[in-house]
Amino acid sequence: MILKSLAAAAALVASASAMAVTYNIGTLPVAPSVYNNAASVPVGAFTDIYNFMFPMVGDKASASAGSIQLNSLLDIRNLQVELYDASNTWIAGGGTAVNNISLVGGANYYYKVTGTATGAFGGAYAFIASASPIPEPGTYAMMLAGIGAVGFLAMRRRARG
Repeated sequence: MILKSLAAAAALVASASAMAVTYNIGTLPVAPSVYNNAASVPVGAFTDIYNFMFPMVGDKASASAGSIQLNSLLDIRNLQVELYDASNTWIAGGGTAVNNISLVGGANYYYKVTGTATGAFGGAYAFIASASPIPEPGTYAMMLAGIGAVGFLAMRRRARG
């Protein structure tokens, strides 16, 4: 009877250590809108996948994950976020954030969030992702006008002094 209990416990640990959940974001929202998710994971290693299509109006992609810690009840070690294209080619990541990565509009990608839940009840993390908007042409015109005005003022000051 004890042998059966040990075998069942070992099977439970083995299945928990291979935990994987796939989330489908759809089209990645453009900031100020964001995709966010709070995920709970059982004790052991986990890999969560966040599939998305990069928007046609997006400029760069960013995402981050943070462990939600509650004493020794919830904790995640080695939390990482990585970005891959649809052909499983690694693009960026390895820390808790992937920031300002240029992607192709209309193409499919995914974020992979990995770690090991070590709390008594496993772990929990918050995930957030978005695309930055492409700057409007007027933004560049205003920036150039501002730089021109600063240059003009500097030139006048030099002429006076």
